Amino acid sequence: MADYRVAGKALTRIDTPDKAAGTACFGADVPVARALVGRVLGSPHAFARVLSVDASRARRIPGVRYVLTREECPGIRFGGDIKDQSWLAKDGCVRYVGEPVAAVAAETLEAAQAALEAVRVRYAPLAPVVDPIASREGRTLLLHEDWKQLKLGPGGEGNVLARFEKTIGSPDSGFARADRVFEHTFLTPHAHAGYIEPHACTAEAGADGKVTIWTTTQDAWAIRADVAEALGLPATKVRVIPTEIGGGFGSKLKSTFEHIAALLALRTGQAVRMEMSREEDHRGVNPRHPHVFTIKTGVKRDGTMVARELDVTMEHGAYGRGAPFQCSSKMGMASSVYRIPDVRVKACTVYTNAPVAGPVRAPSGPQYHFATEVHTDIIARELGIDPLEFRRLNALRPGDKSLAGTHQDGSMQKVMERAAAEGRWGQPVPRRADLPEEEGWRYGRGIACGFWHGPGEASSCSVRLNGDGSLQVMSGTVNLTGASTSLCQLAAESLGVRLDNVRYTTGDTDTVPESTAASGSKATRSVGAAVLSAVRDLRKKILDVAGAKLEAAPGDLVLEDGKVKVASAPERSLTLAQVAKAAPEIVGFLIGQGASPKPPACPIYIAQVAEVAVRPELGEVRVLRLVCVQDVGFAINPLSVEGQIEGAMVQGMGLALMEEQFRHPDGRLGGESLHEYLLPTSMDMPELKAILFDNPAEGTPLGMRGVGEPPIVATAAAIVNAIQDAAGVPFFSIPVGPHHLRKALAAAGNGA
Repeated sequence: MADYRVAGKALTRIDTPDKAAGTACFGADVPVARALVGRVLGSPHAFARVLSVDASRARRIPGVRYVLTREECPGIRFGGDIKDQSWLAKDGCVRYVGEPVAAVAAETLEAAQAALEAVRVRYAPLAPVVDPIASREGRTLLLHEDWKQLKLGPGGEGNVLARFEKTIGSPDSGFARADRVFEHTFLTPHAHAGYIEPHACTAEAGADGKVTIWTTTQDAWAIRADVAEALGLPATKVRVIPTEIGGGFGSKLKSTFEHIAALLALRTGQAVRMEMSREEDHRGVNPRHPHVFTIKTGVKRDGTMVARELDVTMEHGAYGRGAPFQCSSKMGMASSVYRIPDVRVKACTVYTNAPVAGPVRAPSGPQYHFATEVHTDIIARELGIDPLEFRRLNALRPGDKSLAGTHQDGSMQKVMERAAAEGRWGQPVPRRADLPEEEGWRYGRGIACGFWHGPGEASSCSVRLNGDGSLQVMSGTVNLTGASTSLCQLAAESLGVRLDNVRYTTGDTDTVPESTAASGSKATRSVGAAVLSAVRDLRKKILDVAGAKLEAAPGDLVLEDGKVKVASAPERSLTLAQVAKAAPEIVGFLIGQGASPKPPACPIYIAQVAEVAVRPELGEVRVLRLVCVQDVGFAINPLSVEGQIEGAMVQGMGLALMEEQFRHPDGRLGGESLHEYLLPTSMDMPELKAILFDNPAEGTPLGMRGVGEPPIVATAAAIVNAIQDAAGVPFFSIPVGPHHLRKALAAAGNGA
């Protein structure tokens, strides 16, 4: 790091001024003249047949320009890999609360709302499918009676979208060798991504039938593909311009109502703006996947784990977009941090009457690690072994194989030991003066380890030398988490200029090369490789021009401090501005083009320690301190990386203690507002300590690894393990709210 002048430095994000001043353009800020207001009428039922839709009264309301019902929609099936969706209630059926039944475009919000209220829909409610196990076992109604015509995943039938099985060794033999076998079942709920900005978009149709969409998204290319598929248009007829994004966490990757806005714009000939209310966003946008885990682990008397078997049911919701991949790609986390020679994982993903679940920060990571790491703690405590010592005994070592692959460098053990040291393992949890002893506070500490597979994607970008010698990095990847700053640091470092002389532009689907989504902890890594490729291309062109002007061989030139110098005669030089001015007459304007193929996975290990205080009488839990040690490879911008880790820990705390879209018996999900759906606030903040473990990876820009998702996977598990340490009772579901804690203590006779 000491050899770098820009990379590896904790620099302020370049997008900070616009966002701090309020001048950044978000989804609801797009300035389009005479835009109509678009609104969607959602189903009040989780499962029902739509008997009729009467929009005649709505169409007569002054100011209403168009009312869209199923009869006016394209007869197109869509949904990506499993085409089980269609326009406005497939096959005359609604399958989750909030599913669009009609849509309107009007001159004012008041007229649009009046039109929605005037639409008359007759429903025949059906018994909703709310139990994923019952759905898996065929004890419910079918969500899609035409499932045989759908291309479900392997083993899919009825309400089961896909089934998978992965095995290492011989689990049956492993269990036969075990001295003790432990089995537990764990549950995780629906949970909203909790971003600040609800979904918002504006669509405008041209005279040639081309539609332009401004939207808050993490992946403009995916939105283009979704809209083109739903409308039956070629990609050249859909242009997507991503706006600034007020948080996404994976829930702004796919079309929610962009295709509806586009169709309304095409039908009216005017721009249509659509914004979700907070309630609509919580009701209809993809939440985290609920899971049911049954885990069985065989151990020897000394605590050595010899066999493990998991049965996993992932609930995907009403439609199957992405379900097989989301299920199969996460199974490696069942055996990813410990050396267990014999492992079998059976996983399936099922339909239920709920919004389509999807990728939310570290998809399935917090769920898998909550189950496996709490299960690990319970085993250790029942064997009378310290939880850290139990993990030391079973931690992955170089050369060990797991479902996640072969462990290479011993980083799993290293981050665990560092977390134990920084987390004061083995010492009493410091008492807090603001938590009086007479109130009965109990203190506990918990540890959890985690793994993330560290994916990457193909990417491309351009780097342009401007006339004043500054550099413009242009890519189709949205700046979601400060990646633009890190990418500019890479470009500045590689071309020997200051960060102030480099800026990043997110282009749209018509103007820049296709690039990866801002998701999956892969944006900086993937686009970074393309940036370095583009910089190499631009550097060669710069040296060619400078060589021609300085009458020097390109090999005798060096580029540093914003100048090209002759190595053998440093007094002879050109500024980059002078190179840019000379370039048009020699080679043309200077643009470097770069592309990078999809890289192999880059594994990431983390360990976290939580300290909590528990007040049994009220069921209250205070998280006092969270420590995270993460293998970051190399931090391009340590300030940004630490912020990512701290934010993830706070989100993980929310999952552990308060975040839940609870399900009503009629299939509705609770938590439709931020009054009901609780998120951590400044009043809940513990002491946070993020420690960056430098372990450069091979084949990535400067050895960096992905950052954003790994730090959330172990947080809930560490907190729940700390609560168990304090309260003396285990927990098998999250969140652990006050009522859960008091109930568990009362059942164990361990209350106040």
